[in-house]
Amino acid sequence: MWRDTEINDAVTLQRPLGGRLRRAALRENGLVAALLIFGAQTASAEEHVVRTRRAEWAPPVLFIQPGDTVVWRGMRTHETALIEGMGPADATVWRSELDADGFSVTLNEEGAYIYTCDIHMSLGMVGAIVVGDAEPHNLAAIDAAVENIDVGRIFVERIIGRMKRALARRN
Repeated sequence: MWRDTEINDAVTLQRPLGGRLRRAALRENGLVAALLIFGAQTASAEEHVVRTRRAEWAPPVLFIQPGDTVVWRGMRTHETALIEGMGPADATVWRSELDADGFSVTLNEEGAYIYTCDIHMSLGMVGAIVVGDAEPHNLAAIDAAVENIDVGRIFVERIIGRMKRALARRN
């Protein structure tokens, strides 16, 4: 048996769905509805993964939006910490435990964040996160804070330079 179905003011003929096809269509429609509902609730916040590659972070510079979450993976023999003075003044300060695979932090304050694995900072394990679309307001404070770093200063200077070049390409 055939039935009429209106779609965008056009009439098409559709064959009624059999039992198995009807269940598949209902499952698919239910899945689409669930994805739409879930997607609407989480559309404003994303999750970004930073991985370890030997003694470096990948990606070394990450751009995210306020409210996004950063998750560190592959943390065997590593930890992550915001370097003192190298984040926005009201920023979330973090320090993970050693081997804390899946450690995450949600960053709400716009600006630049410079972080490290303290154990491997002298090997160059330093990364940068830029939160927001605007030029980070705390770049001058980060530049000034470099003077307070004893071990690994050259690597912090390199990641700041890399971040600034990435910002210039982005804008």
